[in-house]
Amino acid sequence: MPYHEPIIIERRELGALRQITVRAPELARAARPGHYVLARCAPPGSADPLLRRVAFLAGADPVAGAVELLIDPVERGLIWLADQPVGAQIDLFGPLGTPFSLDGRTRNLLLAGTGPALPALIFLARAVAVGGVAGVLLAAGAPEHLPPPFLLPPDMEYQRSADGPTALIGLLGAPTPGGALFTSPIAWADQICLALTADLVTPAADAVRAGRMRWGRGFAQAALAGPTPCGVGTCQSCLIDTRDGLRTRCKDGPVFDLRDLR
Repeated sequence: MPYHEPIIIERRELGALRQITVRAPELARAARPGHYVLARCAPPGSADPLLRRVAFLAGADPVAGAVELLIDPVERGLIWLADQPVGAQIDLFGPLGTPFSLDGRTRNLLLAGTGPALPALIFLARAVAVGGVAGVLLAAGAPEHLPPPFLLPPDMEYQRSADGPTALIGLLGAPTPGGALFTSPIAWADQICLALTADLVTPAADAVRAGRMRWGRGFAQAALAGPTPCGVGTCQSCLIDTRDGLRTRCKDGPVFDLRDLR
């Protein structure tokens, strides 16, 4: 989990989002979908803001030694990071956390997410593009906070909603006109990988239960966004309740089996 001080080699404005590409060969080789970095978001010589910000990795190219971040600048630390120009040097710590784990037999993969962990799904979509069929469902509060389709492999089915984060649950399935049955893309999937905020864990689990007759371990995984001040499990400030007791989001996660989250 080394420190990196990469140079920004590309920066693009994508609505409200900022796509930042840095040259970081060591980080690119170690990065996996679901990993995140802690970014220092203050100019040299300043400690304001003091705490590093979480940035989920949106892509990595080990051959080119490049890593992509997709920043939604919703608070002052991320605003500073998103405003850094090409040629600027930034300070990253990582990769951190436990990434997604796919079954080698998976051919139909459903990706669904909203919130700060959403870039992890972009990374995963690119990683599995040659391995089978994938569908992507994304939700946000406004169109400008949604990744544009060209960030995803062209063969993937892509649906999105700008009706707010909770609209993700509607994308996962909705009652039929009769009200008795439930239609859901979850029934089509061999596995589902989610990017969630804590308030959507229970609704997402309910959607999976409604969409599957049988829900085995490993079928549904969730990258859970939230505060991770230290990134190594020391400060115990990111504890979450699981079936196995309290676990740290930063080290034991951020990717968990959805069945284990309470």
